[in-house]
Amino acid sequence: MMVVRKLGRRDELRSVVEKAQKNGLLRIVKLSRECIEKGKCKSKTNLNEDVVINLKGVPLNEGDILEADNGLLILVELKEEKVIEFELKDPIEAFKLGFALGNYHMRVMLQGGKVYISSELGEEFLLERFKEYNPKVRELVFKPNLELPVSPVVIDFANT
Repeated sequence: MMVVRKLGRRDELRSVVEKAQKNGLLRIVKLSRECIEKGKCKSKTNLNEDVVINLKGVPLNEGDILEADNGLLILVELKEEKVIEFELKDPIEAFKLGFALGNYHMRVMLQGGKVYISSELGEEFLLERFKEYNPKVRELVFKPNLELPVSPVVIDFANT
């Protein structure tokens, strides 16, 4: 099946989702973070049906409701992925860790007193590189929530 459009968010379409679920017309698809960010991928539903998502220019998020070409509704969920976890206890060590992670331009999830990074650069490499911060490997839904805003700088060379 092919996704034809994004209808909205689960919380906004609660009655439509409940009706579809009641009538057996709701499918759940667990997507990787990369797929959600690109808006283009192939996956399987909770009933092992093939689904193609290609919503160019339409941002996807966990909890979105999509409509397929066969009339089914598809609920988007985010897959768990392997992450590296660091516990923040000491402000100086936290600052050093932040500086080190920043040098790799990594996306970070901060939750409570813990920092999580994706293991996409290689689990062994990251564990070795950050061993002084006592990293642990976990699987969880990784939603980066800490990114530094970068302001564009325009340099005008016309008047120099």
